[in-house]
Amino acid sequence: MSAPSTLPDRPVRAAPRVDSGAHPAKTGFDDTVLLARALLGAPASFLGLVDGDGLAVAARLGIAAPDGRALARLLSRGGLDRGGGVRQGQVLPHGDIFRDDLCVLPDLRVLADRGAGPGGGALPFGFLAALRLVSRDGVPLGTLCVLDTLPRAGLAPGQEAAFRALGRRTVGLLESRAALDRREARLARQRQALAARAATTVRLGESALLMRLAIEATEIGIWDYDPLADRLDCDAHARRLLGLDAAQPANLARTFLRAIHPDDRMRAAADLRTALDPEGDGRFGGDYRLARPDDAPCWVAICGRPVLAGGRANRIVGSVRDVTARKVADLASEAVRERYRLIARATSDAIRDWDLVADTVTWNEALQTAYGWAPDGEAATGAWWLAQVHPADRDRVEAALGTAIRGGSDAWSLEYRFLRADGRHADVLDRGYVIRDADGTPVRMVGAMLDLSERNRAEADVRAIFEGANVGIVQLDPHSLEVLSVNAKLCAIWGAPAAAIVGRSVTLWTPQEDAAERDTLHRRLAAGEVLRETLEKRYRRADGRIIWARVNLVSQALGDRLQTTAMIEDITLERTTEARHRALIALGDALRDASGRTEAIGAAAAILGATLPATRAGYGAVDVAGGVFQVEAAWTAADADPAGPPPPCPLTAFPETLARLASGLPQAIPDIADPALAGDAAAYAGMGARAAINVPLTRLGRLAGVLFVHDRAPRAWAAGEIAFVREVAERLWGTLGRIQAEDQQALRNRELSHRLKNTLAMVQAIASQTLRNAPDFESAKEALAARLIALGKAHDILLTGARESAGIAAVIAGALAIHDDGQAGRLALDGPEIEVGPKAALSLALMMHELATNAAKYGALSVPGGRVAVTWSLDADAMVRMLWTERGGPKVAPPTRKGFGSRLIERGLAGAVGGAVGLAYEPNGVVCRVEAPLSGFQAVE
Repeated sequence: MSAPSTLPDRPVRAAPRVDSGAHPAKTGFDDTVLLARALLGAPASFLGLVDGDGLAVAARLGIAAPDGRALARLLSRGGLDRGGGVRQGQVLPHGDIFRDDLCVLPDLRVLADRGAGPGGGALPFGFLAALRLVSRDGVPLGTLCVLDTLPRAGLAPGQEAAFRALGRRTVGLLESRAALDRREARLARQRQALAARAATTVRLGESALLMRLAIEATEIGIWDYDPLADRLDCDAHARRLLGLDAAQPANLARTFLRAIHPDDRMRAAADLRTALDPEGDGRFGGDYRLARPDDAPCWVAICGRPVLAGGRANRIVGSVRDVTARKVADLASEAVRERYRLIARATSDAIRDWDLVADTVTWNEALQTAYGWAPDGEAATGAWWLAQVHPADRDRVEAALGTAIRGGSDAWSLEYRFLRADGRHADVLDRGYVIRDADGTPVRMVGAMLDLSERNRAEADVRAIFEGANVGIVQLDPHSLEVLSVNAKLCAIWGAPAAAIVGRSVTLWTPQEDAAERDTLHRRLAAGEVLRETLEKRYRRADGRIIWARVNLVSQALGDRLQTTAMIEDITLERTTEARHRALIALGDALRDASGRTEAIGAAAAILGATLPATRAGYGAVDVAGGVFQVEAAWTAADADPAGPPPPCPLTAFPETLARLASGLPQAIPDIADPALAGDAAAYAGMGARAAINVPLTRLGRLAGVLFVHDRAPRAWAAGEIAFVREVAERLWGTLGRIQAEDQQALRNRELSHRLKNTLAMVQAIASQTLRNAPDFESAKEALAARLIALGKAHDILLTGARESAGIAAVIAGALAIHDDGQAGRLALDGPEIEVGPKAALSLALMMHELATNAAKYGALSVPGGRVAVTWSLDADAMVRMLWTERGGPKVAPPTRKGFGSRLIERGLAGAVGGAVGLAYEPNGVVCRVEAPLSGFQAVE
């Protein structure tokens, strides 16, 4: 395709080739192509006239010579026969498939593959409007074309009417000029005959005959009217013009005036009376239409002078000649001028013709109707026009004008602000064309200003609605699925800037797993199906996150094209809220039916992981004393590594996470690559996690467990996801508490059974020790009663969960009272006064009672010389440390198995106060160490 820069700067006329008189010389049509281009607001126009089997370029504007010849071939029959045109019934004016005199091709580029351009290439234009010029007799005269470098949707109604009017004017002009050419040819022949006759006349010396022949040769008829006798004498040519027989007597009323057309008859009679009037100027003449039976147009020019005698006109001698061709041409020209005036009056464009030499501007009436300025007066200069341009735009307009006038381009187009008469500025689109003389000097510029104010306001309103909409809007080409425009909300929903969306296929935003459903919908759009549907579908955001959207899809026909618009609303929160609500219902059912701790944790992990969704979800216990984190149960996604729960992990591997969770706050980790988590990254990576949510379970102020969710990829956790994990954690904690309470109740029941079995043994041991050490029966009686009462008090603590004293010393003393046989130093208690809660008091009493019972059976209290010391302290870090020490008893050996009593010692108090209990079987005596926070000892529940 040739570059637009090669187009000529001025109208170019073709060489005058005439084909057998079919049309006049193809010259003088500059104004026609100039006016056509201005009317349709296009950069190029072309006039081709029929020349044999093809078209000859009569005038072109904005079209290079090779492109003009290629266009002539395209529009000719020969171009059709060689396959150079488009056989679609509406483009080529001279082909058999042409169905209308006006043909419009919105996109001329479709001819590129058909060899329509120069040398078989494409024309440098995107739009073509061609008007066939046909005479009133149906004879093709040529084609008038207007072209644009870019494709157009078509012609506006006003442009089409103006274009057709210009075509009719051109046809009239062609016919007039053809008639004039024929007349000139006839006159030329007659002049040749006259010359021959003149030569003969000279030789004969007949001056009168020479004059007569000269008159006849010029086709001028001679008439002589005698007003007194009312007699009209005419020569043969005058009689032929007036339609009189050679022998027919002629007079004014019955002959001369009857030959005049009724519309002009009264005027002719009045003109004759004026010529005969002595007071008149003595002249008679004018152009009059003759009456013809077929009503064919026939005009004659009649002129005469009176011959005076005695101050009166007694004769009028004159001539008559045929001026039909001139008159028809004049009328056609006037019709064209009238049409131009009507077009200029009908259009809202302010059209100007700027004489660059004289700096005068001629405006049409739209200057006043559209902008309030009178088209004459001060507005009739180029300086005035430029002065009305907004000051902020003036330099830009003057620079563009200067470039066009200096030869940069024939056409120029610019949007700027133009001052109205009321002081407001209008947004205008100004299109102008520079006309140059034969030397290339610019002499005129024709242009038109279109008021864009209302359109711009409407576009601004639409754009404001488009951009301010609370739903995402995307407009796309239904055939290519290319995104044409998006609003800010759509960019927010897809998480990408407009530059990353517009111009690319909308298919990129659909997950691959939804490709089949997506492609089915897109095939319907590409097939041109008109759609109005509401559907819910998934999109993949720019950050990789999958979202749900409700899509209102509208695909509708706008003229000859389809427009597809999708209004997209993010319903991810709505969908996830519904899914989480259903998940919580399912979780409640699963936790209610869970028979044990492991089953409850497994159900919670599976529902949590599948709902989010995530790679792994589970629960792990935190052993602060042992310094390890052990996953008790976990759910793993189907596409994740199926390996079982990871082995115990030291708490030191999660320093940052442990510090966060110890405060009781949940932790959301978008990416373990965060420098703030550098100390934890390796441990998370070992578990296959890049993102995580951790929710702590605390007991008595101490971290006891963690409900976790892991994802293999970085993930920006939403607030709703974190809240869902916390809700699941709260429900799981409640269920684990219930299960623990049920386990504790079972433990108490077993302990009660154990204690009841040991009660008689305890009574027997107490009685035996009491009787063995008592000096007499009464003393033994009293001691035995006191010890049995102490045993009852410990039993009351076991059954009721209450205590009589709030002091730790009182609780220990009460639990050991039944083993106090009165020996000095047998039981030694030492430590600060510390208030303890009922739960800690019960567990402590049971542990002391168990330790004392074992000591009474096997340890220091089983022999007379054995001693037991119980000491406790409170450190600055609010930790209570307690020590049970036995001395003087039998040598101690670790038991081969641990019974219920040993397990009660090691776990009972530790679970109640959130501490650690260690039991050592040293050779010199059993040692039991307790370490727990003060808050655990003092907890009410």
